[in-house]
Amino acid sequence: MQRRRPAFAVPASVVAITTIIGALLVASTAGSAYGHGLGFDETQPTVIGNRQVSVEATMSPSSIEQVSADGRQQRPVFTVRAHDAGTNSTIAGMDYRVVIERGSDVLLDQQFRSPDGLVVANLVPDAGAQQAEVNGQTNAGRVEVSKDKPVQIRSRIMSDGGLYHFAVTLEKSSTGLALESDRTFDLYVSVSKTQNFAVPVKAGEGGEQENVTMSVKTYYADVTDFSYDPAAGISFSMPFDWSTEYVKQVQLVHMEVQFPKAVKDLQVNGYRGAINGVELSPEAVLIDDYSSENLRIVHFVLNNDKLASLSQRVGGSAGDRMLFALAPAGTPKFPIDILSTTEKYLWQLSWGPEVIETGAETTFVMNVQDTQTGDLVRNSSFDFVLEKEDGGGGNNGGDVVVYRQHLSSGQGTFSHKYTFSEAGTYRLAAENINGSGESAQLDIVVLQGKATTGSNSANPPQQQPPSGCLIATAAFGSELTPQVQFLRGFRDNYIMDSQAGSAFMGAFNSAYYSFSPQVADYERKQPWLQSAVKTGLYPLFGILLASEKAFSVAPEGEAGALLAGATASSLIGAVYVSPALAAGVIIAAKRNRSKSIGVRPAAVALAVAAGSLAATALLLATGGSSITTTTAAALSVATSAFVASLTAAAALAVASLAGRLILLSSK
Repeated sequence: MQRRRPAFAVPASVVAITTIIGALLVASTAGSAYGHGLGFDETQPTVIGNRQVSVEATMSPSSIEQVSADGRQQRPVFTVRAHDAGTNSTIAGMDYRVVIERGSDVLLDQQFRSPDGLVVANLVPDAGAQQAEVNGQTNAGRVEVSKDKPVQIRSRIMSDGGLYHFAVTLEKSSTGLALESDRTFDLYVSVSKTQNFAVPVKAGEGGEQENVTMSVKTYYADVTDFSYDPAAGISFSMPFDWSTEYVKQVQLVHMEVQFPKAVKDLQVNGYRGAINGVELSPEAVLIDDYSSENLRIVHFVLNNDKLASLSQRVGGSAGDRMLFALAPAGTPKFPIDILSTTEKYLWQLSWGPEVIETGAETTFVMNVQDTQTGDLVRNSSFDFVLEKEDGGGGNNGGDVVVYRQHLSSGQGTFSHKYTFSEAGTYRLAAENINGSGESAQLDIVVLQGKATTGSNSANPPQQQPPSGCLIATAAFGSELTPQVQFLRGFRDNYIMDSQAGSAFMGAFNSAYYSFSPQVADYERKQPWLQSAVKTGLYPLFGILLASEKAFSVAPEGEAGALLAGATASSLIGAVYVSPALAAGVIIAAKRNRSKSIGVRPAAVALAVAAGSLAATALLLATGGSSITTTTAAALSVATSAFVASLTAAAALAVASLAGRLILLSSK
């Protein structure tokens, strides 16, 4: 039996989103997944006889709300076929056995003979059916079927949404394929289901309660325990097997949370998402203000890498449930990914200061990306538009455009400043992207500032200091590129999340910001330098990925941060520093000044690293959860010494070994 990963809940919008955030879905499933999952799945090609063969299954419609047995909406159908992977032509003369399961229930187990290779089944959903009826018969034996002669199946198939497992067997008796034995293929097809929940919320200034409808669209299993609290946000759960073996099979988990934009406590500029108490990174929680005029939709998007990491962190405490939490964030997590009207473009957006207030100049940083490649779209343009609800004072009775400016960029990156004069909810939009009619939009909240000076203030407030990665930003063209966001995410999620890491970053930033702005400014003017820095940074991404793995296998907290730091420091020394030292060894040897670097310098550096690590551990143990100013300063010195000495030790060791090998080979 050919086993493959189920493609849980992958609608077109999520495929586009995950393509943009560094092809995370593709990277985590390249060896197994081949289909989409939502309403459709397809196996990887496999050699049978002298042909490359794929098997596919389709369920239509892909949403349970569209299903109708009486024909007033859309009559449900499933199809199964085997086809030539090279030509996509259906293989005629096939015998199939099709088993369909939902959860632990077997809904169909039927053999078919198809002269044209197609199994087409018109479905009559019946939630009370105990056994499937094929053309009015139970235990019908092998049934002939084709495109022009579909079968009718009354069963529990499509009586509810969720994940359907198709086990399709190509039987040896088929005349269209040279099968030495039966071959079984597993496919996983999702049918979405929207669950509605009546939630009491505060209405008006008097504190009266009224019920509003909040919804969860699930592609996997039924949601339970839905709750809403103005302070804590939204939470709910669903069944999920957290075992390592099962998680390896899961390509993607996608859930959509929908709530009225009128719920003021939830109309914020950003959210914190968590699974079983573990906070998620920004790209896993996506806001959609475009699909509905009155509803905000927030997507949870968890690919296989994220699920594997979550599985390791939540461990056995997770039980058999996946617990979702969505809470308003004091400040948004950037970048915010927004798809255009038909998902042709992705508009990435961030701004500073993070809390938007009237009278304070806000800088919006944006880029336009191709959803198919994830690349910046060069020579791009759009209309930067701000709309505000009329509030009944105007003649439109809707949104009023308060600002419009056409922006263009040869690099595909944009920066634009605006000062808001009125508090409230605004619709920020990129309209007519590249003249295509495509638009993307997000509702943002502007708070009342301490002093409103208007957009033409002669003394705008000082902007926040840069958030880091200046040299990398200059190399890749925008702080919103996936590469820069990866570097920033590693800093925020692994280094800054611990006391030791925060202490090190304090010392690092003092040195880094003393020269990086000047270097970044010069770099932007020198294309050759941008290319060189870009090339030089790529090994760092691999190093940080290895450090992430080290973090995931260590206990949570300070131990994980220290192990990740040790891994990164050692590899940075070996990859970036050792070549210069090795070159020095060769030059010195040729001038007869030295033959090689001895082991003593590396040993000394390693001893300093060990001492610094011990000092760091001692300071963390004595400081506890509350670190004094003196302890913080000492911790900054200790962590900096640990990183520097471990980098030096790795560089010296590799340079010594490389120098010896090169000198020996030259004799």
